[in-house]
Amino acid sequence: MNLKNLKCQLFLVPNIVTYLRVLLCPVVFYLSIAKSTYLFKSVEFPDGFPFLALIALIITSGTDVLDGFLARKLKQTSDWGKMIDPVADKIMHSVAALGLVVGGHLHWAFFVAILGKEFFMVAWGVFLMKNAKLIQANIMGKIASAWLSGGAFFCYFHTFFAAKVFYLDWIIMGLGVLLSYVAFSNYCYQGGKIVIQLLKEKHGKKNSTPQQVDDSITTDTTSTTNKEDL
Repeated sequence: MNLKNLKCQLFLVPNIVTYLRVLLCPVVFYLSIAKSTYLFKSVEFPDGFPFLALIALIITSGTDVLDGFLARKLKQTSDWGKMIDPVADKIMHSVAALGLVVGGHLHWAFFVAILGKEFFMVAWGVFLMKNAKLIQANIMGKIASAWLSGGAFFCYFHTFFAAKVFYLDWIIMGLGVLLSYVAFSNYCYQGGKIVIQLLKEKHGKKNSTPQQVDDSITTDTTSTTNKEDL
């Protein structure tokens, strides 16, 4: 992707929606940890319910669906959009999980599992972009992303689920983390095949000796001379 194409793609409508998702992440985090913003105190929620944080998460997650819809509807799919959309998802999931941990709705182990996977996935993606090509998100990745968002949604009801339904919210979040690792393994598998192909090509070039190059040039010259004689 050259600089000229990048400039043309930066402010496409779907990409602007993706930027909005990233900008909303700090809002989700703040509303998740600020007890003063909690509403509707009850027996199940003595500190109040993080209603505003829940609404903010729903809106933020909704932009993930909206940018894809707009890209298809407006025919504004772009390489830049394909690259930043999964990055925005990773930021959203990591920040939302951190907010849930600090707010007391999620165990820290979930955040470590999510952040660790996202870190390695971004690093792997950067390596592939520099050396080969961008791997687009597959259906498993999209399912995992949606499941993690749903898990975060349920975690806002953690006080209720912990007391009444045997930590159902953490079970759902755990399944989301598991699915994300399945998607990650598939991503690594695809990337691994690309790396192997690159290594083969590099090895082939390395084994091409100067004599082989000279012979190739001689053969081409002889072939040209014969054609001229004819």
